[in-house]
Amino acid sequence: MKVFEAARLLDTTPRTLRFYEEKGLVTPTKARENGYRLYSEEDIERLRWIIALRELGMPLAAIGEVLQTARQPDDFLRLADRARALLYEEWVAAGQKLQALDDTIAKWRSQPQPELGAAEDAAEKMKHSRSQRSSWNDRWDYDRLALEHGEAAPMAALAKVLTPFSYEQALMKTLEWIDPIAGEYGAELGAGTGNLSVKLAEAGVRLTAIEQSVQMLSILRRRLPHVDAKLGNLLTIPLPDRVCAFIACSFAMHHLNDSQQLLALAEMDRILLPGGRMAIIDISKDSEAAADSTKFAAAGQPLAAAIEPFRLHELQSWLQSRRYSIFVERLESAAVMLFAVKSEQS
Repeated sequence: MKVFEAARLLDTTPRTLRFYEEKGLVTPTKARENGYRLYSEEDIERLRWIIALRELGMPLAAIGEVLQTARQPDDFLRLADRARALLYEEWVAAGQKLQALDDTIAKWRSQPQPELGAAEDAAEKMKHSRSQRSSWNDRWDYDRLALEHGEAAPMAALAKVLTPFSYEQALMKTLEWIDPIAGEYGAELGAGTGNLSVKLAEAGVRLTAIEQSVQMLSILRRRLPHVDAKLGNLLTIPLPDRVCAFIACSFAMHHLNDSQQLLALAEMDRILLPGGRMAIIDISKDSEAAADSTKFAAAGQPLAAAIEPFRLHELQSWLQSRRYSIFVERLESAAVMLFAVKSEQS
């Protein structure tokens, strides 16, 4: 099939097909006598994939990787997960830019003449937010922990600061505060291998579990095939605005610095319904365990490395400024629970 025929069949243009060829996504043969491109049935099917994935927002580089794994379902879905997470990051960033522009325009309307300072202030905040999101990386190597410890990987990561009993107690306390109602929709953030997800699912909720580690996510999906599990992190939660009746987050905030914890809280606020509730449990800033973790990190013990204590007071202030009702409970262990209910008028 020649290029014009292929373009007509695929409802696109010859130029587009040549562009995909230039990018190495498809390699049609060329007729010896005249050099015309000839597309086989296999080429046409590949082009259908490319065109469909482009319409779904997948970048060309990701499409190339995905198509290489078309006959390997696990790898195909892993790469599709990653592309989706990146697309959500772009969507969230675009929404934040639009909000920042709206706020700036509102300031300009109140000024005799639009001032450059208003734009620069908004731009600086956006730059800081982008920097904090892009600077995060998994220093704990949770993929490796998942391969080594399986379902127990989250506990292994906290072994220097929590006992198995304290860890289980913390999960049960999170479940108690959330008080899940069968049929309601909620999210677990930093779900790990699904230790809390199992308890929430047993309560009959409709759950989306978000996890940044591919290997942990794989374990979670094997344990809970009926749960919607997505690749993502707390700084760009891959969910639409105002969809969750509850949010649960256990021992994930300590992977974020001060600024990132506030960004994560803003993301939780974005996806939470008015009247929704969130339960966040983590290592207390004032705990002896948090102080010890710094010593462990300095000594080169990776499983306890780089714990950023839960910035409880800063998070409380942020929530109070947005009219949340707040409750705090300190557990006997190093953990502290922050429970908050969003105003119905939000």
